[in-house]
Amino acid sequence: MHLVTVLSLLSLISLVTAHARIRYPRPLAAPVETPAGNYYNGPLRPDGSDFPCKGLHKQAGVDKTPSVTWKAGQQTYFEILGHGPGGGEGSLAAHSGGSCQASISFDNGETWKVLHSFQGGCPRGVQLGSNMAGKNQTFPFEIPEQTRAGDALFSWSWVAVTGNRNEYFQNCASIRIDGSGTSTLDDFPDMFVGDMSLTGHIGPGECRSTAGFSLEYPNPGRTLTSTKVDRISYKKPTNGKCYAKASRASSTQVIPLSPVTTSGSSNGASPSSTVDVNSERPTVSETAPTLSTKQSPTENVESTLPTETMLPGSKSHQCSNYTTITDKTRHVSHPDYITCDNAVFKTKPIWVRFSGAAGTRLAPGPVEPFHCGTQGTGWYKGTYPTSIGDTTSGTVCYSWPRNSCQWSNQISVTNCGGYYVFQLRAPPACFLRYCTI
Repeated sequence: MHLVTVLSLLSLISLVTAHARIRYPRPLAAPVETPAGNYYNGPLRPDGSDFPCKGLHKQAGVDKTPSVTWKAGQQTYFEILGHGPGGGEGSLAAHSGGSCQASISFDNGETWKVLHSFQGGCPRGVQLGSNMAGKNQTFPFEIPEQTRAGDALFSWSWVAVTGNRNEYFQNCASIRIDGSGTSTLDDFPDMFVGDMSLTGHIGPGECRSTAGFSLEYPNPGRTLTSTKVDRISYKKPTNGKCYAKASRASSTQVIPLSPVTTSGSSNGASPSSTVDVNSERPTVSETAPTLSTKQSPTENVESTLPTETMLPGSKSHQCSNYTTITDKTRHVSHPDYITCDNAVFKTKPIWVRFSGAAGTRLAPGPVEPFHCGTQGTGWYKGTYPTSIGDTTSGTVCYSWPRNSCQWSNQISVTNCGGYYVFQLRAPPACFLRYCTI
């Protein structure tokens, strides 16, 4: 696209007031999801007078009872409200996507610590010049194990790619942390604050993003997800004290390193992951955060011996030594969630038998994405052995929009006489899962 065309497009988009908010956890004083509530989706005031939380965390009459309880050491998520019929509330104005952060405060909004940064690709599935986002708007992140138990404030903050440069979005929600931790995460980086003024702190021209670029966070925190989007590069903000006014002495000023970054950068944050939206194929590093087995309370995994008696002559050891999975959320009829099979399977494969509510075998054909309790749905592309004791090899494909085999890995299947066992390993990325029937 020619530069003149791009500039014209960005100018047109900037005339539209951006609107976005989170659906989960339910933000403070959020209206019912009807067109009448669209005012709530607007940004904070450019003069910073309602930062943080639109002032709702200190406003009388606002219910501040925690709406969710999150467990320290486990993974959770936030969800951006999507597109609704007829405009108004639920009509997300995605403004070519952008960058967003999940942060937490233990002192009623005076200081904010970053839990996870999503650099680019927030909201998901948005191209340059578009206000429409994709179907799935859940963003997983982890609550550190050492996080102090008790009540806290959660923050979702967002800087859009296109639109006015004085628009900084933030929603806050009352949450409760369950666990034995005592840390207020003072050693974590501060939440980025910019695209507005804060008296005596952020002045004109400071801490500003650049239209047409995804904000590159100067201090993204310990976990970062970078998403590449066609024709949208990363760019750091202008310098300044780009953090909350009352941040502790550990805060540091922003010093831009380079004007433009053309690929995902973790800026020292580890772990990280990168998603290429052009191919819609996320590639996650081996150290990327994944769910642990304790994070899936519905996953029923138990080591057992089969109740069936093997026919004489069977010599397959795996038919008498396997793991049974009965989790009903794996079934193709179950809706999506953010479960990833890296929580159950590792690089070294194990033998598994599906039974009970999970069904008895892997789905034999493509499964629509966002089912089976996950996002990328795994199905078996191969043949089953017909003779008892025989083993065959095949491929598990993972479906993604417009590609029924976006990712794949090899497995083996053994006929145990009346049932099958599967030799399965961790999928190639998150959030992928083996689906069953």
